[in-house]
Amino acid sequence: MDRTRGLIMLFMALDHALYFWSSGRVNNEGLPLLMNGNVTFNPIGSASLLGLLVMFLSSLCAPGFLFIAGYVLALSVRKRQSLGASNWSIDKYLLKRGLILIALQLFIASPAFNLPLFVQAQSLFSVLTPGTFFSFSVLSAIGLGFIVLVAGRRISPWKLFSLTGLLYLLSQLFLPTVVRNFPLHQTLYKALQTILLLPVPFSSTLLVNNNFPLIPWLLPMVLGWLYGQTYQEERGVTYEAKRFALSGLCSLALFFVLRFLGVGDYLSPDGTLQGFFGLSKYPPSIIFFLLYLGLVFLLGYFFFRLSQTSKLGQVLEKFGQSPLFFYNAHLWLYAAIPAVLARFNCLSLLAGVVIWILGIIILYPLNLKYQAWRLSHKSRHLSKTYSPVGTRLHW
Repeated sequence: MDRTRGLIMLFMALDHALYFWSSGRVNNEGLPLLMNGNVTFNPIGSASLLGLLVMFLSSLCAPGFLFIAGYVLALSVRKRQSLGASNWSIDKYLLKRGLILIALQLFIASPAFNLPLFVQAQSLFSVLTPGTFFSFSVLSAIGLGFIVLVAGRRISPWKLFSLTGLLYLLSQLFLPTVVRNFPLHQTLYKALQTILLLPVPFSSTLLVNNNFPLIPWLLPMVLGWLYGQTYQEERGVTYEAKRFALSGLCSLALFFVLRFLGVGDYLSPDGTLQGFFGLSKYPPSIIFFLLYLGLVFLLGYFFFRLSQTSKLGQVLEKFGQSPLFFYNAHLWLYAAIPAVLARFNCLSLLAGVVIWILGIIILYPLNLKYQAWRLSHKSRHLSKTYSPVGTRLHW
């Protein structure tokens, strides 16, 4: 799973490198908008073949990131329970991790995304608003998911997934009504809708900005939780690989059936390759999840089967083992130079890809140094908590 996450994070870095450096990047596909009283969904527009490829690869990132977060979290909670951890200590762990993720979003990740706005503003104070501070995105979605699981883990994973799926379907059913009633100047009630349900075009005049509302994006995280909770260790990795392969193939088959029928997405196919794979990401449609989670399952299968001595696997594993460090470090790495030069989006897509590769070359040794520091810090912590009586550790 670390290898799968590592590859997904490299695709994510590509998307964000182009966000800061290049023009022509596909953005905000499917975003619901109110035009002349009617709800429309933002199409992907005209894009080059490279732009479509980048869109395709980067669209793997959010569903894959949330699925793996739920999967790994389930395994972590199961391990803590097997070691005799109390329910309260596990709840505290989930709550603490969730709040940390939300804080990282607000204080580290979102300021990086908002650098173009800050740099290009005539007055910094004109854009330092509640909306630019309360800018939620993927980290906050995962953090809120951790907090939801404080209560959600007390019911069976199948019931939790069914409830999450029902909420997702209801959220999509009532989405047009919410869009029509959504004012430019938010009330606290509308801010709550933005956090839970409705992705909005970024505006510094809003109380809250959010492109990853909780209810639709909780679905892949709870799906990962379900797979992690139902993982059967006694059957081994081979069985898990088969489970991932079957899930991926079924998911992709259902995607193609629904897409050829022209149902399941806010953006209708238009007979072109671009139109066929131009799916709604904001909010994620049913077939968006089917396509990209299906691919994530197959990637998981591939990396389950890949030799442990594979050089490719080992490199990807190093990236995947420190997702939070990589996420925040890569944003500021790619944003720093355009911010200093006050020149964002000044390169072509191809030149942006070169910038992405250079950034990965810089990030890899930084990742290794961070992991070495973390391991050293953990070892010192364990040595301090080592009990002088017997061989038990005070956890």
